[in-house]
Amino acid sequence: MKVFFVASPRSANKEPGLFIKINSLLGKEATLLGDMVPTWTKGNVSNFYNGTHKERVDHFKKTVEYVKKADAVFVELSEHSMSMGYIVNKALENSKPVVALYKKGFEPYFFSGIEDSRLLIVEYTEENIEETIREALNKIKDYSDVRFNFFVSPKILNYLDWIAQKRMIPRSVFLRNLIEREIKKDKEFKE
Repeated sequence: MKVFFVASPRSANKEPGLFIKINSLLGKEATLLGDMVPTWTKGNVSNFYNGTHKERVDHFKKTVEYVKKADAVFVELSEHSMSMGYIVNKALENSKPVVALYKKGFEPYFFSGIEDSRLLIVEYTEENIEETIREALNKIKDYSDVRFNFFVSPKILNYLDWIAQKRMIPRSVFLRNLIEREIKKDKEFKE
């Protein structure tokens, strides 16, 4: 399983030992994409925030690419961060399971209002982080997408292309949303 782990650079810099531990634990259980967190724990945060425009663009593109390549995204949300919110949203848009980790007493209030079966919000302490990560990885294995190909008529394809262009929604996401809405309405299936 390929996992992308990310946290606010300011958070990682405040508690480097904790974030290195989380990164290491994930690396033992899965293939980690990127090396952002270890870099930020070395005190390079001011360099990061003072980077050039090109460096910021490159960082953004690399982050989005990691989200797309990952089988799951782990985000540490104990500290408020708009960037982390964007990454969670981007991962969910791409149908990636997201594990939102937060330290006991720092529940991410806004995220707890998101109703998405792929979002797993998990409280942890430094003492139980290893067990918490293992349990989270086991839970998200159930959410891994399975590729399903099928043929559609040119008329349907034309409509899906129009949706993708006009509404900026990938065709697969649009179809998945339609099916998920039907699942919610289907009383027979729920029984």
